[in-house]
Amino acid sequence: MVWLVTERGRIQAATRGLDNVERSLTSYGFRRAHRRFLVNLRRVAEVERGIKGELFLIMDSRTHELVPVSRRHAPDLRRMLGV
Repeated sequence: MVWLVTERGRIQAATRGLDNVERSLTSYGFRRAHRRFLVNLRRVAEVERGIKGELFLIMDSRTHELVPVSRRHAPDLRRMLGV
């Protein structure tokens, strides 16, 4: 089961499996940030570094909602975000 967090709240994806959701949304600017997270790159408000060098994406600067970035996906996301 895949849950999507949208401006309208949390909804269940019609497609099962995050890999399938990723394939269907890649052309719309969504990228994998972590094994459990896809993000819309246009919605990233800030990029933050953790104490131990971890990378986090702040999706909403008001609520400071953080999405972790895995080491595996960090180089591609840095390049795509120009960081």
